Amino acid sequence: MRCSKCGSEENGKFCSKCGTEVRAKAGAGKCSKCGSGLEPRAMFCAECGEPTEHRPAKGAAAYLPWVLSAMALAAFAVALTIFIQGQTATRVGDMPLTGALPEAERVNPDGTPAAAGAGPGAVDLGSMSARQAADRLFDRVMRVDEAGDVAEAQQFAPMAIQAYGMAPPEDIDADAHFHVALLHLVLDDLDAADREADLILSLENEHLLALAIKARVAEGRGDEAARADAYNRFLDALSTGLASGKPEYEMHDRMLEAEAVRARETTGRN
Repeated sequence: MRCSKCGSEENGKFCSKCGTEVRAKAGAGKCSKCGSGLEPRAMFCAECGEPTEHRPAKGAAAYLPWVLSAMALAAFAVALTIFIQGQTATRVGDMPLTGALPEAERVNPDGTPAAAGAGPGAVDLGSMSARQAADRLFDRVMRVDEAGDVAEAQQFAPMAIQAYGMAPPEDIDADAHFHVALLHLVLDDLDAADREADLILSLENEHLLALAIKARVAEGRGDEAARADAYNRFLDALSTGLASGKPEYEMHDRMLEAEAVRARETTGRN
């Protein structure tokens, strides 16, 4: 058999002159199913289609997407852990805080309950659900932004948005959409924040958190008419909404109080 690379006549599996494979592995010269002869390096029998033992070796490039995906996931996990570990349980000003695990749910590395005010080492990320981890990261971004470190907040806001994308669909409720909307506002992405508000309003057309986002988006766009309309709807729904006892309203009570003040100042209503 002639070597395809150097043209030498060879009888073995590999060329004795250049080392190139010149025929299929020993025992693979005939189809194991129909007995027909196989072409050198054939992957399937030409007569019956039976797979042969020959498989071309994959180049390193074939594995590159998997390697890059694994590296990206590992980097995300490390960055998420480092960033979340800076979390404390103290609110900053009137920041719209939510999602942080209550003190009773925090544990030390050995599994024992953490004392109130325990330091960053008390956070056990492995015990959190995907939604809890996303909420924790959201809280941290909001704290950093409220503290005035806009650059760091904008650096980690996309990671928080990605974290919500990893949570199961059944865990993404109106409150989660609100968190994502606020993260988009940190990034000055008004259109994305507006879409999240619309998703909430599709579930409940007078949801206070969604109307607050609508007002902020309108303010960012310089649309005073839309801002006033959103705040009027907000004030109209405020009493009934607060009386509903929705968990997200209770979690964001301070933000809703501050938003009500802004709404009255904007609309001139009492």
